[in-house]
Amino acid sequence: MEQFLYPTFTAFFAALLTWFFSKRKSLAEDRAAELDNAVNAVRYYRELLDDITIRLTAATETIKNMEIQHRELMLINQQLVDELQKFKQLNGKQI
Repeated sequence: MEQFLYPTFTAFFAALLTWFFSKRKSLAEDRAAELDNAVNAVRYYRELLDDITIRLTAATETIKNMEIQHRELMLINQQLVDELQKFKQLNGKQI
């Protein structure tokens, strides 16, 4: 009976110790994987924000340029309207 019990208990306790230490190891590996995933997510969103910042800056510059061009075109349009009014007055037509 002892020949059966001692090896069985030895194997049982060895398996229990192995399970205990492997549980801690797998827990540490899971935490490391979660940390890696968080770092990757932060990197992804940082790159996204950098890209959006660049696009927003370019769009703002484009809008400013278009506003300047709009003002210039409005001035040219007003000058053309004034010239047209002068031309009509010279031909005797009233506006």
